[in-house]
Amino acid sequence: MAIETWDSPYIVIWLCLGVLVTVLTYGVRGYSGKINGLEAIGYSMVIGALAILNGAALGQTMYNKTEKVWGSLGTMLGLSGPFIVSGLILIVFYRNQIVKHPNELVIKGDDLEIGGSYLLSGITWFMFSGLLSAGIGSMNIVMDIVEDKEGAIYGLAGLVPLVIAIWLIAKYSKWMFKYIVWVLRRKGLLQIVDDEDSK
Repeated sequence: MAIETWDSPYIVIWLCLGVLVTVLTYGVRGYSGKINGLEAIGYSMVIGALAILNGAALGQTMYNKTEKVWGSLGTMLGLSGPFIVSGLILIVFYRNQIVKHPNELVIKGDDLEIGGSYLLSGITWFMFSGLLSAGIGSMNIVMDIVEDKEGAIYGLAGLVPLVIAIWLIAKYSKWMFKYIVWVLRRKGLLQIVDDEDSK
C-alpha cells in the first residue's frame, strides 16, 4: 500500500506501530539487561523522530481550514501521545525488572536508594517530553480558540496548561516510585536497611 500524502490516517497508524515496536524492543532489552547507553539513546531518538512525524501527520490529517484548532489538537495528541504511552509501557518493564532484582531499590532510613537503569532514564525522558509537549500544545489550542495572541489575560490563560505540565513532571517520579515500592511491599520483596544495622 503506497502512502502518498501526509493527510492520510494510514501513515499515522504506521508511525504509531513503529513507536510501539521500538519501545517494546527497548523494554525487552532493558529488562533482560542487554541494553547499553548508546542503544538506549538510539531507541529514544527513533521514538522521538517518529513522535514528531506522527504529530505532523495527525495534525495535517485533522486540519480544517475553518476550524484550525483541530489541526493543533491533532499535532498535540500525535506528538505527546507516543511519548506518554512509551513512558507508561517502560514502567511495566521497569516494575518487572525491580521485582526480578529487588536489591536495585532499597529503603535506607528516610532515603530511597535506586540503582542505575536505562529503563528508568527512558521513562523519565519520555514522560518529560510527553507532558511538556502536551502542555505547550494545550497552550497553542487555547490561543487558537481565543484568536488573540496579544491579550495578556488570554496569554496567562494559555500558560496554565504549561504550568500544570511542569507540575506533573515534578510530581511524576514521586508517584511512580510510590507505585514501585507498593508493588515490592505487596510481593514481600522490599529491601529495607536499618541505619543502625548498616554501621
